[in-house]
Amino acid sequence: MGSADPVDLPDVNDLVDVTLDSRPEPLAAVVSAVTGDTVLLTEPIDRTGHFVLPEPGEGGLIVWGTAGNLRQAPLEVLETSRQPGPSWTVRLTAPATRCQRRAFVRASVTLPVVVKHSGKQLEVIAIDISEGGLRCNAQKDAGVKVGDSVVAEFDAGQQMVAPATVVRVLRGDEERPTELGLSFTDLKMKEADNIRKYVFSQLLEQRRRGAE
Repeated sequence: MGSADPVDLPDVNDLVDVTLDSRPEPLAAVVSAVTGDTVLLTEPIDRTGHFVLPEPGEGGLIVWGTAGNLRQAPLEVLETSRQPGPSWTVRLTAPATRCQRRAFVRASVTLPVVVKHSGKQLEVIAIDISEGGLRCNAQKDAGVKVGDSVVAEFDAGQQMVAPATVVRVLRGDEERPTELGLSFTDLKMKEADNIRKYVFSQLLEQRRRGAE
């Protein structure tokens, strides 16, 4: 197979998404070094806050960049290490190509969110977040339906005011809250990048809490 164009590679300190052939959900990792077509990824972590160390030889896909300039390339895991911290050395096995979107990395959270719709506002709790949207619990009738346009306000390291579309409403009862699925629309690149960094920080925090 050909090697990746050395000019078109992720940069050191980039936060990237990696999907392994053996795992359905993407992982998040940080680029620590780039040499030729070889990339060192540190703190590869899944949505449960666990570090992942695949077997050498496993294939996958790495995605990097910002909205409007996303790149992806296939990879092969060359080796992994636990010391001094979890890391993978991977080789990009083909030149990078443009891609339209990420397979969003999600993090479980307990995050207060204000959902505004038609002059009203509803206080909900987000139970997971990704660059793509929020899954929230509401303790009363949400007053929205699938397809409604709303605005979600929340603190993801900085105050966010994010337009979104309601994509899921699962009505609750006396024992279960109403569940809302919100898909972000028209996020600016800086906002999307901020959410991606927030998701990664939450995954690492979950890892730290689990290790205590």
